[in-house]
Amino acid sequence: MMTLHGTSSRKFSSFIGEITTHGQPFYDRKTYILVTDHMDCHSLGYRGCITSGHKGRFYHPDHIYHVENTENLHDGDIVGLDESGNIEVLWENQSHQNCLFLTERCNCRCKMCPQPPKNSDSSIFLKQAEEILDLLKGKQISDCCLTGGEPTLVGDGFFSLLRRCTSEHPEAFITVLSNGKLFSSRDFTRRLSGISPRKCMFCISLHSEVDIIHDDMVGSVGSCSATQQGIYNIASVGFAVEIRIVISQYNYKYLVQFAEHIYNYFPFCVHCAFMGLEFHGYAADRASELDVVPSEYGAYLRDAVLTLHRRGMRVSVYNIPLCMCPPEIRKFSAKSISSWKNIWINKCNVCMEKEHCCGFFSTSISIHEELVKPFTERIEE
Repeated sequence: MMTLHGTSSRKFSSFIGEITTHGQPFYDRKTYILVTDHMDCHSLGYRGCITSGHKGRFYHPDHIYHVENTENLHDGDIVGLDESGNIEVLWENQSHQNCLFLTERCNCRCKMCPQPPKNSDSSIFLKQAEEILDLLKGKQISDCCLTGGEPTLVGDGFFSLLRRCTSEHPEAFITVLSNGKLFSSRDFTRRLSGISPRKCMFCISLHSEVDIIHDDMVGSVGSCSATQQGIYNIASVGFAVEIRIVISQYNYKYLVQFAEHIYNYFPFCVHCAFMGLEFHGYAADRASELDVVPSEYGAYLRDAVLTLHRRGMRVSVYNIPLCMCPPEIRKFSAKSISSWKNIWINKCNVCMEKEHCCGFFSTSISIHEELVKPFTERIEE
């Protein structure tokens, strides 16, 4: 998530609130955080304040001062403030990639994980997610994602938040990022009862139909079988399922066979996404073991994508720049990288297709700049 920094006015307990840049009536300020150039009498009554100017007076709300880039904060954003002077943007009002982060724990140890799991207290994240939904209640949102770690590990908290999302925002498209393993239990899957599946989709990570390949990639024996059973169980209670495949040295030569497996055994899946690596966290530590350049896997990816497309399945390519995609599958490429960590390199500035390209992860230690070939003309559909 995007983070800004400054200096806290004093020691205070962390809190969240909704950004306002134009002010609110005095009687309606208690949930808002005012963004202002300077602290004055108009700063009173707010949950907190953020200022690019100097520290306010003792009677002002808890605030963070000397903050740069406050122009990146917009009305309707939801942010968290702490006494270290950190401002975390938890919800971007203008974004379509907002997430509720439920836990840092996970029941896999994926070699390509960009955000390694931790055995931290999930209650903090659950409380924060509940507070975000409280602030969003009654507002129109287009989408929301539940993620982690592995979000299903928080049990009751996961089902409660998913139920709130679907009932309080029936117009929104709700996604769940999961490895699906816990849903291999029918009893666990039955807990989805009473939650509307109408606009809710589970995005399940599955990287091969061969158990030794998938289990090795995710660092957990038995995961391939559990995930596939979980996919069947989730679909059996009416929820849409997307399969996500991360491309690495482990599986790129077998993408076509895996595509055939998906069509033969999961034809009910509403979408499949083939994903490039983000070299951060565990993935950065194992880059030499995981990394394979698009010029090597391009033909395998092309054939896998077209295999599914020709059979009538929806398919996309994530995290791979347009110029690195084989021409036949460029139309399947999506702008998939979260805005706060999305960059382009200098070569990209002259590219005619930059606005349609996913670009790169700012977090990656390697982005294969040598393969970037800017388009001098528009791509024909």
